[in-house]
Amino acid sequence: FPTRYLVNDACVLAGKPDVYGSIFRFEGQVSVFWGTQGPCYRCLFPEPPPPGLVPSCAEGGVLGVLPGIIGTLQANEVVKLAIDRGEPLIGRYLVFDALRLRFRELKLEKNPSCPVCSANPSLTELIDYERFCGVEPAEPEAGESPVNISVSELKVLLDAGRPIHLLDVRTPVEYRVCRLEDSTLIPLMELPERFSELDKNAETVVYCHHGNRSARAVDFLRRMGYERTTNLSGGINAWSLEIDPSVPRY
Repeated sequence: FPTRYLVNDACVLAGKPDVYGSIFRFEGQVSVFWGTQGPCYRCLFPEPPPPGLVPSCAEGGVLGVLPGIIGTLQANEVVKLAIDRGEPLIGRYLVFDALRLRFRELKLEKNPSCPVCSANPSLTELIDYERFCGVEPAEPEAGESPVNISVSELKVLLDAGRPIHLLDVRTPVEYRVCRLEDSTLIPLMELPERFSELDKNAETVVYCHHGNRSARAVDFLRRMGYERTTNLSGGINAWSLEIDPSVPRY
């Protein structure tokens, strides 16, 4: 979501079209957002969804052929814009259902109060999109333990024999590919129902593939009173790159 809003705002400020594509599970969407010719992305989605509400591709999945279908439709729009022929998807939102092989088209209207493409925009320069979308890790309050730990710091603690509980919040498929030794698997989507299985008093380091899902897990667990939970920055991918190359990467 930070990328979507960044690209949209940059295109509006530069007066250029944003050929948009989105995919999730069995559905894709395509449109052309062009603030000077019609609505922009913010006209349709003024605010991002709450952090953690929309599952990632690792959690929800995407039909393998879908990126090719949607990407080809985007390329078609780019060619039309480049040669100034045809009818681009400006003000039109194309929805593709791969399971039923059906297309639906929705009409989009320009928002006269849009903060970036209206006649009197309140946003006239690029902003901190990580913070805007709420994905920036929260800073710990005074007296709290740090939210993040690096793979090198974790290695030092483990080598010193410190009793650390490793919690993996990836999917079972990812867990079978590779994992840190003696780690417990609770997928992120199951955490709200299973967090009580964890020991509140244990020092817990949470990890995933790159550190995004585990950051959300740590935020949730700390709100539930698990104050000794820490996010492994870079996830198991960083562990493989910096600590143990024998751990498979994917």
